[in-house]
Amino acid sequence: MFKSSEDSVVESSLLCYISSGDYMKKLMFDCDDTLYDLSWPFRKCMEEFLPNVDVDMNQFYADYRKFGDMIFDDLQQGKITIDESGIYRIEKACEKYDIEFSHSKAVEFQSRYKYYQHHIEMDAPLIDYFTNCEDELAILTNGEDAHQRMKLEVLHVFDYFKASHVFTSGQLGVAKPDVNAFQKCMEAMHEDIHEWYYVGDNYINDMQGAKNAGMKTIHFNRHHQVSGPLADHVVYSAKELVEFIKKD
Repeated sequence: MFKSSEDSVVESSLLCYISSGDYMKKLMFDCDDTLYDLSWPFRKCMEEFLPNVDVDMNQFYADYRKFGDMIFDDLQQGKITIDESGIYRIEKACEKYDIEFSHSKAVEFQSRYKYYQHHIEMDAPLIDYFTNCEDELAILTNGEDAHQRMKLEVLHVFDYFKASHVFTSGQLGVAKPDVNAFQKCMEAMHEDIHEWYYVGDNYINDMQGAKNAGMKTIHFNRHHQVSGPLADHVVYSAKELVEFIKKD
């Protein structure tokens, strides 16, 4: 039977409602520092290797991450390995704070960091939400494909997310904040990008990238880092994030 354009609009709108009458949201999540606390493996390693270091641990962690970000493109392009990246960032962070830390210790630090990455856990409020929600879900995370999917497997993401709705920058060949990363995901899912929220921790990669691509944005600012006007909403804990999603 022929459908008018008005009929199609009504049908599309109805598809956004679930049986209970609640609005069905479309939410795309980052992985690291969004689904779990990325600092946990780092802090466990610091307890082992530098338990008595006198630094602001939050700032030290932020600098550790920044050094990793500086060489992310080399990692994305396969010029360096995951291990080389991890060794580099702990060496550079220690160097900045005048902490003596040998190369062999940096290698050990990275080895233990990888061990703890295999024991990460998703935040409990998110597990409860994903278990019971009927919203449309997806993931876009920056990083080498196999490495990111290892973490997603450890987090049991595929218990809640369709495999066809999980994307990595390594898989796509383009990384956030490039708008093409977000657009490629939407094309693969045959979705309208303007109907989706993006939930992430990084203001530049996640909020700026998603907003420029046409998405609505939720900044999960777990570590109270920089935010700004491209974040439509800001939350600071997994509990607050889930509460916002449910009531919005």
